[in-house]
Amino acid sequence: MAIIARVSALVKDEGGTVESALVLVPLMILILSILQIALGILSRDIASNKTQSVITQSGLYSPTGTSPLIAMNSQGIIGSTVIPLTGGGALYLGEQRHQIPSLTPFLPNGDSFNSFGASIGEGR
Repeated sequence: MAIIARVSALVKDEGGTVESALVLVPLMILILSILQIALGILSRDIASNKTQSVITQSGLYSPTGTSPLIAMNSQGIIGSTVIPLTGGGALYLGEQRHQIPSLTPFLPNGDSFNSFGASIGEGR
């Protein structure tokens, strides 16, 4: 009977739950903050590569025969510009806006940034 009483007393004792909460909450905030930073860096790289790809494809390959500016705008590029070059061809510039969701309460609105791209197209 004494063993059952001791086991029952140990099960009913909740002294460790406060200590574990005091450790787990800051640890969870730390892990989510690290993931937020990693997600921010990775998504900025991916977004800049996507913007550059859209501008390059629009400037060089127009399978539908549309203007490169229309092709860029249809794929989410804002502020696209075409600058004619003196030797022929054109310089295509564009900007795209991105919004990343937040994982932590430190960035309640998430992360928003612009990515820029440039491409040189041959004369047609």
